[in-house]
Amino acid sequence: MRAVVDIRPVNRIGARLEPSAAFRRAASELRPQPIRGFIIDEFGHVVTSNTRVGEATSLEVTLSNGRRLGATVVVRNWLNDVAILRLDRRGFALIALGDSGSLVVGDRVLAISNEIGPDRTVTPATVLATGNGTGGNLAVDLAPTPDGVGGPLLNSAGQAVGIVVDGAPSTGGSRRLTFAVPVDRVKPLLRNLSPRPMAELMSTSEAR
Repeated sequence: MRAVVDIRPVNRIGARLEPSAAFRRAASELRPQPIRGFIIDEFGHVVTSNTRVGEATSLEVTLSNGRRLGATVVVRNWLNDVAILRLDRRGFALIALGDSGSLVVGDRVLAISNEIGPDRTVTPATVLATGNGTGGNLAVDLAPTPDGVGGPLLNSAGQAVGIVVDGAPSTGGSRRLTFAVPVDRVKPLLRNLSPRPMAELMSTSEAR
């Protein structure tokens, strides 16, 4: 999955941001929450979780081969917890956008594992909800992990149908759920960013 990237905020002089001293004292064994994202077009646009990006406007993106690039936030959508970044370079492998509206309860989807770089694998999951009772988000039967937030939820064709945003215990039990923003709610945010027709963004397969 070469189009899946890791993201880290940077400060104005280019150093990666570290947790505050107060945070380190309160939770010295915890590391900063990771941010994952994925490249969606040849113009270097990356979709991720807005909550994880926070107030940062400049970020460092690490590609699957370890290469690091600068990126800037070009769209924030607080309602859907989506941020879109633009890389300083173009022409990388990408993940096409699928049709999240076609998902039904019981469909199988794939989430990206927590490995780093080219060692990433996919984990299968089942769609449990497509919006009703989940604030409009998708819900899948996958135990959430911090490393997965901002990454893609894929259909059987390898297209992104969701952006992983959070997880929570299911009602009345210990079963864990992962939530994802349907990509159909992200597509309108992309129309003003790229001269490329939306139909092409939905049909280009990831370069493998």
